[in-house]
Amino acid sequence: MAAILDDRTASAVGYRVAEPVVSFEQAKELAAEYGTPLMCVSRSVVARNYEILQAGLPGVELFYAAKSNPDLTILRTLRKLGGSVDICSVGELKAALQAGFTPEQMLHTHPCKTVDNLMTCYEAGVRLFIYDNATELKKIHRLTPDVGLLLRVAMSSASSMINLSAKFGCAPSEAVELLRQARELGMNVRGISFHVGSQTLEPGDYDRALAKVRQIFDDAACEGIDLEILDIGGGMPAPYREAIISLEMYCDIVRQSLEMHFGDLPVRVIAEPGRVISADTQTLITSIIGKSVRPNGATQYIIDDGLYGSFSGKVYDHTDFNLMAENHLDRPCFPCVVAGPTCDSTDVVSRDQELPNLEIGELILVPSMGSYTNASGSTFNGLDLVKAIGVE
Repeated sequence: MAAILDDRTASAVGYRVAEPVVSFEQAKELAAEYGTPLMCVSRSVVARNYEILQAGLPGVELFYAAKSNPDLTILRTLRKLGGSVDICSVGELKAALQAGFTPEQMLHTHPCKTVDNLMTCYEAGVRLFIYDNATELKKIHRLTPDVGLLLRVAMSSASSMINLSAKFGCAPSEAVELLRQARELGMNVRGISFHVGSQTLEPGDYDRALAKVRQIFDDAACEGIDLEILDIGGGMPAPYREAIISLEMYCDIVRQSLEMHFGDLPVRVIAEPGRVISADTQTLITSIIGKSVRPNGATQYIIDDGLYGSFSGKVYDHTDFNLMAENHLDRPCFPCVVAGPTCDSTDVVSRDQELPNLEIGELILVPSMGSYTNASGSTFNGLDLVKAIGVE
C-alpha cells in the first residue's frame, strides 16, 4: 500500500504525502519571533481533514481522539466545526471543557479507569463510557450506575502500526456474555466499540472487523439485547516518510463496508479519529545547534528538539518523520546523523536521511508532527516542552 512518491506523483494517483504547513520564509519569521523549537498548528488543515471525514463518512458522528494531541488550537477549531471529542482522562476532560465542548459532546473511551478519573468525568456530566471486562463493569455499576456503556471488543488488523487490541477489548466470543452481565445489573449498554489499531494502512481491515461486529449485534439481538450504537474507533493513517492512500479514497472504502454490514440496521454510528485529523496539522521548526564529524567519519548535526521532546513519536508511536532543509532538492545532499539536544546518546532522530551541508542556525522543517509527538514529550534533562502556536 505505502510507497515513496514525490509530491506531484502522489497527488496524481490519489495518495497523501507529508507537507509542511508553513514555508521556510514563514518559518524564519516565526523562529525570529518565538524562537525554536516551535510547533506550528494549522487551523485550516484541521478543518480540511475534519470536513473530508464528514463528507466521506456521511452520518458518522466524529469524536476527535484528544489523546493524539490535546492542543487547544485543534480542539477549538473542531468545536467550531461542530465536532465532538473522545477523552480518556481528567486532563483531557479539562482541555475539552477549556476548548468549549460540553460533557454531552464527550465519549470516555478508557476501558480501565481510576476511581478519580471515572468520578471526576461523571461529576462533570459525561454519561457515555466504555468497558471491556466484568471487573470494570462492576466498578462502573457501583459508582455510576446510570451511565450509558459501550462494550469494547478486540479487533486487531494486519496493517496497523500498533495493535491496540493487545491491551484492550474483550474477545468477540465473550461479548454476548458481558452484555448479558450488564443487563443483569440493570446497566444501560447501548452498543459495541472496536478499534482496528493505530496507523491502519489498509481500509479493508475495517471491513473484516465490521463483519465480526455485525455477528455480535445479531447474537445479542437473539438474547433480547438490542444495541443502538456502533463505534468504529479510530486508526485511519496519516502520511509520514511514505505516501499513503488519500483520505477521500480511504473513507469511501470504509463507507461501503458500513453500508454492506450495517446498512439494514437503524444504528447510530460514531468514530474516534485522532491521528488522521491531527498528524499533518502540525509542522515542527527546529534549528541546528551543533555540527561535528564523528570518529567514524559521519557528519552529525545536533538540533534543539529530540526523542525526549517532539520526536517521542519515534519511541512510543513507532513513527518516523521526514526532515526537510531549505531548497534541499536543489542542493547536494549527504548521509548524516541528526541527534537531539539531551545528554542521552540514544537521543538520535535520524541515521538514514540525507541533508545538505548545513550550518549552525539553519532551520529544519518536520511535517506531520501533530500526533503522539509533543503530546508524549517530556522535560527530561530540564528542557522545556516545545512551544506551540496556531497558524492559518
